[in-house]
Amino acid sequence: MRTTFLGTGTSHGVPEIGCRCAVCTSTNPKDQRLRSSLLIEQGPKRLLIDASSDFRQQALRHDIDDLSDILITHTHADHILGLDDTRIYSRRSKRPITLYLNQRSDRRIRQLFDYAYDDSVHQGGDLPKFENRIIEAGWPFSLGDLNISAIDLFHGKLPILGYRINDLAYLTDCSSIPEHSYQCLEDLDILILDALRTKPHTTHFCLEEAIGEARKIGARQTYFIHMAHALDHDQTNRHLPLTMQLAHDGLVLGS
Repeated sequence: MRTTFLGTGTSHGVPEIGCRCAVCTSTNPKDQRLRSSLLIEQGPKRLLIDASSDFRQQALRHDIDDLSDILITHTHADHILGLDDTRIYSRRSKRPITLYLNQRSDRRIRQLFDYAYDDSVHQGGDLPKFENRIIEAGWPFSLGDLNISAIDLFHGKLPILGYRINDLAYLTDCSSIPEHSYQCLEDLDILILDALRTKPHTTHFCLEEAIGEARKIGARQTYFIHMAHALDHDQTNRHLPLTMQLAHDGLVLGS
């Protein structure tokens, strides 16, 4: 299984508009972070987790020339506004993109992208087409050789989904993990976990909290994502445990 970090930044991205801090002005490419999204490839199957607002740029950068399935964690702008850019795939394949999402996200996406679902009003030759499949935590399913389970998380007070795909788990935008979700996080090779900044935040794990969660889960390797400009890549990694590190845009795991 090949895993590519398309983006590892928070909703502002890094550099942040108008900011002149040390990270935003850094010449280290690992400090430049598009909005968070992950690509998983297993044989011919390509699976996207969230279509970030930077998806067009990410798709061009990583030569993503086909796509049929997207896992949705939640419907904040930085995680779904790239959905419109996926219309190129449904146009070429003449099939809808399948979105896997919970009922809350289904309602919201149907409102925001109504033109993708109702061609009686919105007509045109280049509209996105989606087929929504409602999922809940504890309902495992498979896509090719990828075995997938949704995981309950909380983003502040908002219930969202994380995902386990084979022996990898992707937990973005979370500030707490319900106790029942830990059983789906046992015996992981790779944990990908939200770590916004050093200071505590109401809707995200800060770095210290993320380290604590990573130790509790006990994956063989943890990569932190969804970082703001408070975290310098190299400086932060020098102080992290050997089994943990900040991810960066373009990082590839597996082959």
